Order: sequence, then C-alpha cells, then structure tokens
Amino acid sequence: MLEPIYEVEVTVPDDHMGDVMEIFPVDEEKLSVWTRTASHQIIRSSIPLKELYHYSTTLRSMTQGRGMHRQKFSHYDEVPRDVADKIISEYEKSRHGEE
Repeated sequence: MLEPIYEVEVTVPDDHMGDVMEIFPVDEEKLSVWTRTASHQIIRSSIPLKELYHYSTTLRSMTQGRGMHRQKFSHYDEVPRDVADKIISEYEKSRHGEE
C-alpha cells in the first residue's frame, strides 16, 4: 500500500516557534531543512498527506494569522506496516460482514 508524501515548507514568526513545533506532524530528526531569517524560522520536510489535514487552520490560529505553509506533492511511499495491517484487518472484517 502506498500513501502520498508532500514536501512542506512552514514559515513561522520566532515568538511562535515552540508552539508550532508541538503540532508539526514530523519528528525533529526527520526535518530536512531548518533555516532562520531575521524574524522568522522556515522548516522544510516531507510529510504524509494524512498528517496535513487541518494543519493550515491550526497553524494560522496558533500564530495569530502570521504563520503560513506551502505544500506540494512529492511522491508515493509505503504505508507503515502497522497502519497497513490495520487497514487490511478492517477490510477483511467489512468483507466478511457482507457475505
């Protein structure tokens, strides 16, 4: 099973960086680029699409409308095994229920 992976760039004012890192949907060791400007920090990373639902609304709310993000499709990657097992299990249950 494959899932869509997106390249994401998040620009955040310095004073909100700690809060935003708490909701950023990727572990710090998986961040690909982290740069700093005079008053903002920019984070770039690859993130599964399922992790990005409602992210823009939460980000704008948390940063008082000053944080923003961009995302674009990058590639497909394998779904983690535990997630694939859960999907297969749910499918099998629904399939047996229809017979």
